[in-house]
Order: sequence, then C-alpha cells, then structure tokens
Amino acid sequence: MMRKNRYILLDIDGVLTSDHWSRQCRAEHRPANLFGLDWFDPDCTSALAVLAEKTAAGIIVSSSWRELGIDRLRHVWEVYGLPGELAGTTPEWVLMKDEAIQEWIHQHPEDVYVILDDADLESDRQIKTNPSTGLTMADVERAISLLNV
Repeated sequence: MMRKNRYILLDIDGVLTSDHWSRQCRAEHRPANLFGLDWFDPDCTSALAVLAEKTAAGIIVSSSWRELGIDRLRHVWEVYGLPGELAGTTPEWVLMKDEAIQEWIHQHPEDVYVILDDADLESDRQIKTNPSTGLTMADVERAISLLNV
C-alpha cells in the first residue's frame, strides 16, 4: 500500500506567535520581525519542529501570510530558522481562510492533513491552539495522532 502524503495546514498568528511572548518582546523593546508582525515564540517553533520531525509532514501555510507568496515565505523560513519543509500555501485567490483550506482539501483528496489554527474552523482535523500560548506540546501530540495513521 502506498504511503499517503502528510501535511500541516499552518496558521501563523496564534500558532507560531503567542500573546504571552509578544507582550514579553514588547516590554523588552525587541524589534519586530521582517514584516513588522508579532514575534515567533521559540516554544511554539520548537513544538512545530517536533511535529515536523515525527511526522515528516510538509507545511502548507493557510494563514493570511500566504499572501506574501511562497518565495517570500521561504525567505521568512530561512531568516528565522523556522522548522519543517515549506511545501506551499492554500490558494491565495480565495479570500476567506476557511474557504482556502476547504479548496486545498478538495484539491488533495488522497492526502492526510492536520489544521493548526487558533480560529475555530469546525473541522475534526483541526487542533485549535490558544493564542495566549500558541502551539504547545499537548497540541503536537494530538496532531501526531491525526497524521500518523
């Protein structure tokens, strides 16, 4: 039996950034990231590294950051040393994030995926993160169980 491709549909704000870390960075007057957006929380990026390593899943950016385009996103991944293989984005031409995710799923019916997002997308394949903490190891364990089928 052929092994299915596995993907992490990744929102960024509230998943790789956290309110807690952003408040700390502001208090310490740290400069913002390349695009003037919130800071990547090292605990969240470490959690994503574990998920990517344990599942060998490619990363599909479903965040509004997808509008930067894949080349600029790859630059962000490189500059900040973000983990995992950036495999693409949900369709940029679909304005609403949940609709873009549904379109991506429709285009990839044979693939296994998990959605990491702090918004409630009402999907049984979603791990809903808490924007105060971002992605946690508890979230990662649940995501691993959905991807390693």
